[in-house]
Amino acid sequence: MTIVLFIILAFLAMSVPFFANFSSSTGLRTAEREIGTVLRTARSYAISHNENYNVLCDTATDPDTYSIRRTAASTVPIDKVYQLPTGINFTATVTVTFTPNGGLISGSANPTTVTVVETKDASKSRRIDVDFSTGAVTMQ
Repeated sequence: MTIVLFIILAFLAMSVPFFANFSSSTGLRTAEREIGTVLRTARSYAISHNENYNVLCDTATDPDTYSIRRTAASTVPIDKVYQLPTGINFTATVTVTFTPNGGLISGSANPTTVTVVETKDASKSRRIDVDFSTGAVTMQ
């Protein structure tokens, strides 16, 4: 009985690193999907309300945050302020501004990119691109 218990404990000990890695990559993918949803929501707001809307991905806070804001009243969040999961950060502060036609404001890069990375391992990252002319959000 002791030998069987020892073998089970050995297998459990070997599986811990696998599950730790799985958990962190799940947090990264979850953050990517949530940011994509917020970007699509801001685009929808811009089209339906016929005014510009921003998504501000802010690295000045801890944890990093992102929010939807109406451009005309940029200090007033329209939606709640969202936080990235623990261990996930933006690579830079980015503001994505959608216009009433669904595209991005003039002067925006094409595509405008939001990148999230794991705090412990910066080689693990996910990129969200927003097309300049259509506002289409793609995740890479």
